[in-house]
Amino acid sequence: MSATRVPVVLLHGLTDSAACWPSVRTRYADRTVVALDARGHGGVPLPDEPFTIAALAADAAAALRELALGPALVVGHSMGGVTAEELALTAPELVAALVLEDPAWHEDGRLGAAADDAGAVGLGGAEAAAAPAVPRDDERGRPTWLGPAIASFAGRTVEQIAARGRLDNPDWPEDEILGWAQAKTGVDPRLAEVPHDWVARDWVGALSGVRVPVTLLTAEPGRAVVTPGQAARAASVLGLAPDGLLTHAPVPGVGHNIRREAPAAFLAALDAAVARADAAA
Repeated sequence: MSATRVPVVLLHGLTDSAACWPSVRTRYADRTVVALDARGHGGVPLPDEPFTIAALAADAAAALRELALGPALVVGHSMGGVTAEELALTAPELVAALVLEDPAWHEDGRLGAAADDAGAVGLGGAEAAAAPAVPRDDERGRPTWLGPAIASFAGRTVEQIAARGRLDNPDWPEDEILGWAQAKTGVDPRLAEVPHDWVARDWVGALSGVRVPVTLLTAEPGRAVVTPGQAARAASVLGLAPDGLLTHAPVPGVGHNIRREAPAAFLAALDAAVARADAAA
């Protein structure tokens, strides 16, 4: 049996940051865990160019090559999920396995369902009510909720944002609330101004080019990005384990923020993926 401990790399969602993985850091304190901040997040500069998944994956690849970790299990939430997939497609030598937490699989200029929206980033009350139920991209490819979301956090302290987060998300663990709030203070407001490109690939179809095991965590239909149809198509493309590469871990009754709403289920799926990656290393 292999004694190798595969490193774990964490890629966050839009308006989150490297601070948003407290449960994973605690769980895997005995192995190398690296959480990366995307450009325009966590205080990382935002270049004056389109914000694309390809660029995010290239940034991640450069960081991982500099760290010289070897192949890693890459965990991605939402935006981080498609970034992780792009990384596996363009820099496969860096990726031992993927864990995708409700990845942002856009279709036809819109998300699969009501997620990564005002509620997903913590807007509450009238602000959330004013957000589109199915967020669409605007003419420059930007999620329509992004500008109002960033504006809603402007000028607020971490504690003020956290207090609001506790009201809007009373079931989230406190360490998740604090990481989420910290992340909001590090978002570059220009992120809502530059063009975005989330649809350079058919993300489900592109799984045909992935050569490593994939764990897909999905949430309650209608409260998430990934639809049942997309999950079924992913299973068709990759094949279901143990003969295929896909392990599908549906988590009923929760929304887009699976690890925050159902931490035990999320960590159980992640534990299984880590064990498989260690055994294969």
